[in-house]
Amino acid sequence: MKTIEFQSLLSTIGQNLHTIRNARKETLQSVAADIGITHPVISKIENGRYPTVQLGLLVKLCNHYKITLQQLFSFEVANIFQLTNNGEGHQKLIGQEVSSGYELYIQQLTQENTFLKEQNQQLIDKLVS
Repeated sequence: MKTIEFQSLLSTIGQNLHTIRNARKETLQSVAADIGITHPVISKIENGRYPTVQLGLLVKLCNHYKITLQQLFSFEVANIFQLTNNGEGHQKLIGQEVSSGYELYIQQLTQENTFLKEQNQQLIDKLVS
């Protein structure tokens, strides 16, 4: 079993919240006002610098964005965009979020692919020389 690193988890949560907030074109201020906290707190959470974040606050954020805790804790960016259908009006909004999520996911995979190709080439070069 892989060890869970707390700071890494905070960063993943923050990145996922930041990604979905931007995909929905919401401001820190509007989200904060909706769930009853200040926007600097949301900023700290999104930047992975809020180590005392409580489960209740994460649940409020999930409810606001209509995502699950499982999606929030997901390590793959695209998973946060696999949202459930909560009616016709919501389905339209999700469609826009899905395309943004997949674009981000493709960018991430492309960067990882480039990195791995470079690592493989360095190993090949070492073996040949």
